Amino acid sequence: MSQISHALVLPDYDFSEWLNAVRPYLSAFERTAVVRSPAGNDLNRFRDVTAVQVGRTWMNDDALTHIRRIYPLVVRVDVIKADTPAQLANELQARINANDRFGETRNTPKHLYERFVLQYPSAVRPAKILRGFSTASDRNTSDLHEGIDINAPENTPVFVAASGRIFAINMNNDQYNYGPYVQIQSVVEGALYITTYAGLKTVRVGVGQLVNVGDTIGMSAGPVIKLVVQKPNDGLSDFQLPDVVDPTIFLYLPGLRVRSTVSGLWVRSLPSTRGEKLGKATPADWLEVKEPHGRALAKLGVEDKWVRVNHATTPTGAYAAAWYLEAYSSFDPPEGIPGVAVPGMNIDIDHPIGRPNPTALKNMGWVRLKYNVSLNPTVPEGDSRRYGNTDLNATFNRYRDVLRQYVNAGCKVILVLTHQTFGEGAGYVWHQMDTPRWREHTARYAQMVGQVAAQFRGQGLIYAYQIWNEQDTAPENARAAVPMPASDYAHLLTESIKAIRNADPTIKIITGGHVGGPTAGPRYIRTVFNNMPGHIRPDGVAFHPYGRGQIGNRFSNFGPLEESIRNWSAIQPDKPVWITEWGVLNLQHDEGAAGQVGQYANGFMNIIESQFPGQVASAVWYAWADGMDNGYGLVTRTNQPKQPLYEIVLRRLT
Repeated sequence: MSQISHALVLPDYDFSEWLNAVRPYLSAFERTAVVRSPAGNDLNRFRDVTAVQVGRTWMNDDALTHIRRIYPLVVRVDVIKADTPAQLANELQARINANDRFGETRNTPKHLYERFVLQYPSAVRPAKILRGFSTASDRNTSDLHEGIDINAPENTPVFVAASGRIFAINMNNDQYNYGPYVQIQSVVEGALYITTYAGLKTVRVGVGQLVNVGDTIGMSAGPVIKLVVQKPNDGLSDFQLPDVVDPTIFLYLPGLRVRSTVSGLWVRSLPSTRGEKLGKATPADWLEVKEPHGRALAKLGVEDKWVRVNHATTPTGAYAAAWYLEAYSSFDPPEGIPGVAVPGMNIDIDHPIGRPNPTALKNMGWVRLKYNVSLNPTVPEGDSRRYGNTDLNATFNRYRDVLRQYVNAGCKVILVLTHQTFGEGAGYVWHQMDTPRWREHTARYAQMVGQVAAQFRGQGLIYAYQIWNEQDTAPENARAAVPMPASDYAHLLTESIKAIRNADPTIKIITGGHVGGPTAGPRYIRTVFNNMPGHIRPDGVAFHPYGRGQIGNRFSNFGPLEESIRNWSAIQPDKPVWITEWGVLNLQHDEGAAGQVGQYANGFMNIIESQFPGQVASAVWYAWADGMDNGYGLVTRTNQPKQPLYEIVLRRLT
């Protein structure tokens, strides 16, 4: 979880000579930014600063004092005393030889100076302090609160915020009423700090263990974790724990950026609506925070609070209304599955034009398709024997080479296992199903999907199996989907996960795509999880946000996409969500809408990329071609591209 944010500050005079001296170091240690003198440059944006201490560069020729006085957000100061570029080159070469970026193994005489920092201990976004530190003297509250409460829904990993040794673990609710908690002792520049991590559900560390920033302590009980910091002989005595200090001043989120939650937020010259309007920020703008991170995080979402920020129109600093801001990190991965692009395409190998040339999709992250065992394509249409096939070998042979073409083009495959994998043509009347019939069906279905996973194991063709499709569809709306009660889907999902993982424990398994919307849908899947054994869970939850996107768009008639992503992300907050179908339905006859549909697609992806980096694994367009059920395809039934949609979507999504 720890990221490198490192600046190497060189003297302004004879700059080219100093720069030549550091080039080998820059090649050896990536992501090192060269700063030409501290004058006119804000070092607060860097966690670590290597300062070349030489005359005419630092206040009183003292780099450490200069940085600590003017740049409070810098965590580590690394001072290199060098009178000439040659001396600097020699020191840096020694570090290269030892693979030691900051010369930590040779800190005698001392040149590395730290300050105690709590690196934000959760990957949940947006980052936020939900309850701040407060003492009896605070004017705004009568409540004592010895720590800070951080946004951390149930079952999210809790990370070590400051390296040290595990001092104590309590798994019961003792006199502090913290629930399970862990205490870590840290010594920084000779000072002792004790950090308590409360609100845990499980603990993965042991007493006496040495831990580093970013190590996992355990999982949260939700909805928050509490951080309490003690500094023996140098803290407040008003609380149930002695020597408490405010954790807010120590909190640090590498790459902290804030974003507006509204379409146009004024950035002002003063922290007040009376301040001059200097420019507007949109949800796509990343605003750099210009004040201590903990203080900013405690203000977000709070009425009448303001955060000092950088904006393109005001690089020297301005103010934005905190109640319209959310916090992220520039280091958050852009993809939910690192290295795999979010966009994808639904295809159908049995549709006459539903299987595009793989080169058209080569830069997409995903292709998704149903695994239709039931269909026997050798039997003519109208013959009752065309459906109900159970020949897994024939189906495997029919799909294998097609899938390999897309995998070779760079796409990951989501294979959907539905009633067409087993059930269609097997005598089931779906609208008459009850729990005993679903149990009977599930036994055979789970056996089949386990056999499918065994056939594909080791082939390198499948990234994720999706179990069923749109199972939470209201029965009265069921058309292509086969819905089932949550308790019956819980049993089917459980047995399928067990069968697939027994055949191939390395594969990903996700739920079928839910269509119940951002309120009813999450309620359905929570019921599913409550009916499953606690140790069995899918690797992700999928949903289909049809009718959602940018507010004001013709095709966002059901509401904002943001609401859907937030609500579904809360189900498994430590995992990305999967959008396995999205697009426009029931409009195939209107080829003239292609431009508007393209604008909708562009806005949809803008929301994911700008507001939810790292939180969405896939966004799979439905569908490639008209005639693939009721999806608005990129091509017509005669296989002609719909312009400008075709160009807009493929350019935008690839």
